[in-house]
Formats: sequence, structure tokens, C-alpha cells
Amino acid sequence: MNATRVALLESSFDLTVSKPENLVFSCPALDLLDESNMKSLLELYTPLVKGTDPSVGEVYMASWFRGPMLGLIYMLSAWNKVPDLSLNNLTVQIYKAAYNDHEYYATSFLMHNVDLLSAPQQAEEREEWTRKTLIAFFEQTVRPVFESIAKVGTLQVGMLWSQLPTSLAYGYERLMNGDESEQVKQLADQNFELVKSLEGAVFGRSKNPLDVKFRMTESLGDPDKQVRMKSACCLYYLVDGGYYCFTCPRLKEAERKEQRTAYRSKQQA
Repeated sequence: MNATRVALLESSFDLTVSKPENLVFSCPALDLLDESNMKSLLELYTPLVKGTDPSVGEVYMASWFRGPMLGLIYMLSAWNKVPDLSLNNLTVQIYKAAYNDHEYYATSFLMHNVDLLSAPQQAEEREEWTRKTLIAFFEQTVRPVFESIAKVGTLQVGMLWSQLPTSLAYGYERLMNGDESEQVKQLADQNFELVKSLEGAVFGRSKNPLDVKFRMTESLGDPDKQVRMKSACCLYYLVDGGYYCFTCPRLKEAERKEQRTAYRSKQQA
């Protein structure tokens, strides 16, 4: 894999080939399937993200897979090649990072074997290969970790899966509004739809948890604009100093209206 591709995966999709500075924890991704290891990691991780309840660490851990999920769809669409994203080939890395002088703890997945697997040339074979690649990621990489979290944690596994659809929708919009070629965007459109068409059994659920219909609400600042509400609460209100996000489904509409009024009054002042 060339340096340009590596840099893109690191900056946009939390996939890396190197150890970060300020590393505070790492373990083989397979270790996440061990109940004792998972319990110890949640006890370590929840305070790092300032969670005031154990559930915070659980949903934040589920969010680790947002980047790799979107990265996989992007690579299938733009490169027709993918790296090995099986648990066997990944190491979890938690490290201290900073943004606008604000320190926080970030997570990435270190890939050991970075050889890329190429899609078949024939369209029909490529479509089936793409489908199997996506199924393998959700069924053999994400699902076992989510079920491990649910086994030792406080949340049902459905709450963990519900952290991904909003990111899936955001990733779709970002790619479609980006600078990629029309060919890449067309393939990406097909691949995002393919993800949402997978059977629920792939996820260990009765229905595909990524195929959701989003509610819309009036924008915070623009009365003529509608914005997408989150598919589920991210529990940021249970983080020290946190609150309910404007697009949180748990926020009452009357409270959302108050936020709009206050925000617009401040903008006009």
C-alpha cells in the first residue's frame, strides 16, 4: 500500500500502519472477545472518555468501528481493493490526541498485513465479492466485539449497533459531496445500498440495524432547513460536562425549540 493511501486511511478512517505518539493502551483485537479482557478494558476506557456511567464506554467503544466501516466502503468504491480487516490482523490502539488545544483520547486500528486484496474484474463477480467482503466485516469483525461488549456491559447489543447508522449516512453524504469521480460515486452509492440490504442475520439481529429511516427536524439556525436526527442517543449527556445533542432522539421537541430560540437570539444580538 502506497504512502498516499496509508495517509488517507489514517486521517479519515482510523486505520493505520504505525503506532501513534502518546499511546496509552494497545491489544490485539482478538483479545476483545475475552470477557475478562473486555471488562478490564471498559473499566480503563470509560474514565478516559469522562463517562459518568459504564454505558458511556460501551457506546464509545462501538463507535470505534465507524471509521473502518466507512473506510471499507470507500476502498471498495474507489480502489476495488481492500486490506485484511479481520480481527486477526488488527490491534486496537488508544492514544492521547489534541484538537484546538483540547486533549482527548482517540482510537485507531493498527493493520499488520497491509497487502491489498483485489476485486474480480468481471462486474457480476465483483458485486458478489463486494457483498461477501462487507458481510465478513460486519459478521466476523464488528459483531463478535459488539456481542462481547454486551455480554459484560450494561447495554443490549441493539444499542451498540444503533451507533453506526448516523455515521453511515454522514459518510455517504461526505463522499457524494466530495471530489471523487462520478464512477466512484456511482459505485459508492451501490455499496452503501448494499450495506443496508444485508440480511439481519449477518448482524445477529432480526432486521438489518443499519437500514433505518431517519427523522428530520428544523435546523438550529435556519428555519428553512431540515437536518437529520441521530438514529440513537450517543450518551454524551452521561459524559462529565456533557449534554443532550440538538439532534438527539431523547431530546423533547419543546427543548429543541428552546435551543433554536436561544441560538437565533444570540446570533442576532
